[in-house]
Order: sequence, then C-alpha cells, then structure tokens
Amino acid sequence: MSGLEIDFETRSPVNLKVEGVYRYMEHPETAPLMASYTIDGGPVRRWRPPEPCPDDIVAHVEKGGTIVAHNAGFERLLWQMILSKRYGWPAVRLRQFRCTAATAAALSLPRDLDGLGVVLNLSVQKDKTGKTLIDRFSKPRKVTKADLERYQGGPMPALFHEPADFPEDFERFHDYCDVDVLTEQAADRRMIPLRTECQEAYWRSEQINDRGLRIDVESAKAALLLVDRAKLRLDREMRHLTEGEVEACSQVAKLKDWCAVRLGQGPAMQAALEFFDGVLPEGEGEEIASLGKADMDDLLEREDLPPLVRKALELRRDYAKASTAKIKAFLSRAGQDGRIRGAFLFRAAGTGRYSSTGAQVHNLPRPRKVFDDAHLDPRDLFDAIRKSNVEWLEMLYGEELGKPLPLLSDSIRGFIWADPGKELLAADYSGIEGSIQAWFAGEEWKVKALFDLIADPSLPDMYRRAAAGIFNTTTDLLTKKDKRRQVGKVSELSLGYQGGVGAFRSMARNYAMKLGPIFGPAWEAADPERRERAAKRYEECCERGELLTKQLTREEWMGAELVKIGWRATHPAIVASWKELEAAAREAVVSPGTKVTALKVSFLVARGFLWCRLPSGRCLAYGAPSIREVEVPWADKALTPELREKRPVVTCLGVDSQTRKLVRYALYGGLTFENIVQAIALDLLDNGIEIAERAGYPVVGHVHDEIITEVPRGWGDLAWFEKAICELPGWARGLPLTAGGWRGKRYRKD
Repeated sequence: MSGLEIDFETRSPVNLKVEGVYRYMEHPETAPLMASYTIDGGPVRRWRPPEPCPDDIVAHVEKGGTIVAHNAGFERLLWQMILSKRYGWPAVRLRQFRCTAATAAALSLPRDLDGLGVVLNLSVQKDKTGKTLIDRFSKPRKVTKADLERYQGGPMPALFHEPADFPEDFERFHDYCDVDVLTEQAADRRMIPLRTECQEAYWRSEQINDRGLRIDVESAKAALLLVDRAKLRLDREMRHLTEGEVEACSQVAKLKDWCAVRLGQGPAMQAALEFFDGVLPEGEGEEIASLGKADMDDLLEREDLPPLVRKALELRRDYAKASTAKIKAFLSRAGQDGRIRGAFLFRAAGTGRYSSTGAQVHNLPRPRKVFDDAHLDPRDLFDAIRKSNVEWLEMLYGEELGKPLPLLSDSIRGFIWADPGKELLAADYSGIEGSIQAWFAGEEWKVKALFDLIADPSLPDMYRRAAAGIFNTTTDLLTKKDKRRQVGKVSELSLGYQGGVGAFRSMARNYAMKLGPIFGPAWEAADPERRERAAKRYEECCERGELLTKQLTREEWMGAELVKIGWRATHPAIVASWKELEAAAREAVVSPGTKVTALKVSFLVARGFLWCRLPSGRCLAYGAPSIREVEVPWADKALTPELREKRPVVTCLGVDSQTRKLVRYALYGGLTFENIVQAIALDLLDNGIEIAERAGYPVVGHVHDEIITEVPRGWGDLAWFEKAICELPGWARGLPLTAGGWRGKRYRKD
C-alpha cells in the first residue's frame, strides 16, 4: 500500500521495556537521533536533527497521507509528543497511522520485525547487528571518573555516546535504520491489510491506550513499604520456626531440605518432593519468584502434613503473593498525571483478542473468598493501606483477612481509580463464551434456556442446569448453594472445547474444588452405560501410562470422566460441531481454492493461509496449512517416537503464546471451535466498545469481556449502558447476550 513508511531511532534515559513507551516519550531527555523513510515506494531518504522536517514529509502529512510503521504507536507518540512540539514537524492525527505489527498479528504471524522477515522469507531482512548499535547510541553510557569531576556532585544528566565521537558507527546505525524501513515496506507489501472494521478497532484501541488508567500512586507507594515490612516479619517468623536453618522465605531450596528432614519417607514426603521439584528447575538459584498456587494448596491440604511443615509452607505462600510485582509495575508505568498508558495490546492472539502489557491488568489475581465475603469499604481499606502498618491491618481485619501480602493481592484492582470528580462505569458480558458456544453450534435447548434466563433471572442458572444433566436430576433439587452446582460451573468453563479429565481438573483447581468428593454422587447418578465407558477409558489410559492416571486417584479420575461424559451427553450439538469443523478444515486443505462451509463459518485455502471466515466477515488466518501425521494424545509413551500411534490431521504455523516463537501445531476440532468462539467474543466486545464511544462513554480499558469507562460522577445510566453494549450486529441475530455492570470510584471485580 502507498504511504509514508518511516522508522526512527531515538535515545533516552528511560528503560522502554520497564516503563513503557508513554513514559519514554514523556521524559524531557528523550530525543530522536535519525529517521529513514520512503514515500509511495520511492527511494529511502534520511533525516537527522537539527535539520527541519523534510519538505516531502510535510506535504504528505498535510494532505492527510497515510503513515506506516512497525509498532506504529512508538512513531506516532514520538511525532506527537516530541517532533511536533520541539522540532516543528507538522501535526499528525491518529487515524493517519497504520501498524504493520498489528497487521502481522492479525495474520497469526510474529509481531517482531526480525521474526516476521524470516517467516515471510523477505529478500531484505532486519539487520541483526543493530542491538550493538542501539546499546551504544540509544542507552545511557557508564559514568566515568571524569564525569564525576565535571559535575562535582551536582545533578548529572543522562550521558550518551555522541554521534560525533563515533562517526563510522553512527553511519552504520543509520544504515540499520534504512534496512528496517525496507524490511517493513517489504513485509507490508506481502501482507493482507486489515479490513476496514479492524482498522477502526485498531484506532479505538490506540485511543484507549492514550487515555490510560489512573493509579492511586500514594497508596501504591505505601503498599510497597508495607510489603517490605511484611516480608521482614515473615522472614523473622521463618528463621524462628526453622531455628535458623531457613533464613528467609525466599530460600526455597533450603526450605525443601528442611521439610524433607521432617517429613520422613511417607506419602507427604513424596508429595512435597514432587512439588518442590516442579518449582526448582535444575540449576536455579534460591530466589524463586513464586510457587504454583494450586500445587501449594494441594500440599497444604494433606492431613499427614506435620504442623511445623504446614506453617513454614504457609509463610512461603503468603510471601510469594503476586501483589508486589503488580504494584511495582503500576508505579513504573504511571505518567506524571498518575495514569498508566499503553496497557492494551491489539490483536495479541491468533483469534484477535486483546492482551495486556506492562502492568498486565488482564491477569490480576483472584481475591480470596474471605475477602469477597467481607465486603470491605474501599475507602477504609485504602486508608489502612496508606499507613503501611502490618499490625494495624491485622488489628482492623483479623489474623486471616488482615494478612498484609494476601490482602494487598486481594485489593490489587482497587489501586486503579478514577480522576477527581469522576468514577468508573463498567459492564461485563455475562457468560459470553457459553452463549456463543450454544448459538454457534446450534445447541437449541441451551439457547432457549439462556433467553428464558434473560427474561426471568430468578430461573435456575446455567451452572445448575449443567449440574442437573451431569447428575441426572432436576434443577429443583439443585439449589444455588448445592455443591454440585460448582461441578456444573467448572464443567461449563472447561469442557466446551473438547476438554477431558485434564481440562476439568485444571479448572477445578482454579476454583479450589476437589475431585475426590465428585466420584460418589457422579457414579450413583450414572447409568450402567456411562459407568462402563468411564471404567473402560480409565483402564485404557492406565495401560498407556498417561500422566493424569498417576497424579490422580482412581476415584478422582473417574469422577472427572463421569462429569465429562454427562456434560457431553447433554450438549450433542456442541460435540458434533468439533467433528464438523475439523472435517471442514481438512477438506479445505485437501482442496485448495475450494470454499467449505461448516455451521456459521467457511474455510478456504489461499495465498499460503487457511482462512476461516467468521460470521462478522472477519477472517482467522492459519499459516502454511498441511495434512501431517501427528502423534495422538493417548499414544503409548513407552514406545519410541517413531512407533507411537499417529493420525493425519490439519497442522498450521502459529506464534506460541508463551515462547513467542513460530511453531507447527495440530488444528483439531475443539481448538478450532475455541478459536471461533473467542474470535466472535472479540467481535462483540469491539462492537460494544464502539457503541460506548458513540454514546459518549469514554473507554479507558477492557479486561477480557468487560468494558471499563470513566465518566463524570453521577453522569450516565448504568442500566442503559448494560443494555446498549449488548445491541447485536446483524450477523449475530439470535445470540443470547447480556451484561452486568457496576459504577464506583475504584476498579473492582463485581
């Protein structure tokens, strides 16, 4: 596409990765070093300060021309916050910018320019030697003795290697910038641009990032002091408890050895060793950031755990709460006005869903039940936090609720608050994935039940209905407090994407639900056919040596399997959709260029991708699709890899969410269904955000399926807002969708 393709190199004392691009551009010592650019595919040209803005750039911008960059938010903010204000560059508008990193992400390609160039096999590739030049010119240099003498103890600015002192290296640095522009240009020409609706969503996302979320800076600073004091006390308790053998709660290796001596050779010892081995990688030092919460909870619930060992593990659990890192991230990203900006990443996943960066507001810890049940007044709570007094918190809230580190973790959302004279108004789509699953797959009974529930919220909820199907009973006999309802909730959240015992167990651990007690009522409710199926599958999994059969007791495993069988029996359309989608994708790959329709989507292989066209018209992209022999999950791991059972499936290339590397993976039916459901959820979220913006509710954030706005105190109508964001686009007609909201000064989990 035509336009101005541009790349800048800058320098600043701000650590971009730690503090983020908004803090980076806000700093008075951040400055541009150079730019390389092309216009409408012309030759690469250069700019360096203090030269004025090139005439061709001025003309292009003033006529409203498009500006293209990789991770364009950096170039845009540099332009708006520094170039226009300090260097006289023409003013630019957000809507002039296109981002090739966002385009790549929408195609399930790497966001980083280096990886993108490799995957697209571009003739011009990003120069890998650039890091050395960036370290030399873009980051502060070491302070020398001469520097200290020069400033004689007075305030010292950030010191950099100056271009005039290294002219040849600086010229190489500009060569590197030239190559970046050419690589971006080549990638842009190879990729399919964002469709109009997606480009609009990108601009809205950038606008949300520009607004930012306000942080209670005073409370955050006090909280960090409270953390330090609480950890000192926990360390003292650990030293006293272990008689000095473990000097600090952070010394996990020493804690392991201390526990081992006191556990002997029984089952508790084996469980503890397995736990510690899982959190102490070989070669790891003694400082471990945190231990697995679910594994820790499992260990602490063992009845054969000696009291001293239990207490030591509880001290370590409290010490390892994630609140410290979160609060530090809030403060490191907060600008001069106390707002963290740039917290949301557009098209972070292959489905297009957003994620959070820096402060990571998308994965804030779940509060403890004791915190939820207490319904604390936020004003009193944060007044107490600001005192940074461990004993004061415990006196106010008691020994359990008032534990400082867990309490900070519980209240982490409340550190986000509205500006003076304003409040947050938010709404969360209710059970949106379950609704989309039923609507998309044609699970008509469930769609009707959801609409009935919307019309009359006093009717049994979907968790009770799911439990009734699993336990072969009626909702009348399942109250909201019945423990079987929790089984229904976990099954609804874990089994819709072809998940089995493993998926159910993982979700159960998230909700602190034990599998053992499930077996009795599930077995009693099951008919002979279900019992036989579950028992047969357990024996098969044992014979194959599957890990879960070793980690779980027979009753735990069988209970989860019976729940799975019961849930699938009541969701025949969803179960059928997995096979239908897998077959359609396979047919499309086998017959490139042929459109294959399944349910409400269609598949097509073209231009090196398997495309899945969603009901909204947006497409999911799966790179380099092919049919390959893939090892089945139940393959006998005792055999050598070449002898294990395999079957032909569709495989694609995609970016691994953890390693960020390109990997080939199997596109089975349940995964395809999950991708489609979550992609539809994103389309509905984007639709809701657009509705909110049009109605004058400025969106400042979104967490999964929740839209957060910041409005003048008392302004707006929450009930109207909840209903408005559920207005369906034409393509979603017949989808049961509701939202529940709240308004208040501080952010919270409603």
